[in-house]
Amino acid sequence: MRAQRRCLELKERGEKVDFETLLGEIRQRDYNDSHRAVSPMTPAADAILLDSSDMTEAEVTARVVALARERMGR
Repeated sequence: MRAQRRCLELKERGEKVDFETLLGEIRQRDYNDSHRAVSPMTPAADAILLDSSDMTEAEVTARVVALARERMGR
């Protein structure tokens, strides 16, 4: 989960962080970004959505590379 990764990152930098507060902030920011009046963030029509919540960095990288190769016909 993105909030868990961010929480660990902040703690490693020595910052005090409350997970629930951080999670709420991320959810609010995502909502604001996707619901703003001008230029709301939305996926491109040909986007591939990849839920990396339960994936390691290596797994995400491997999946993205595999998807890119599929798109390129390799």
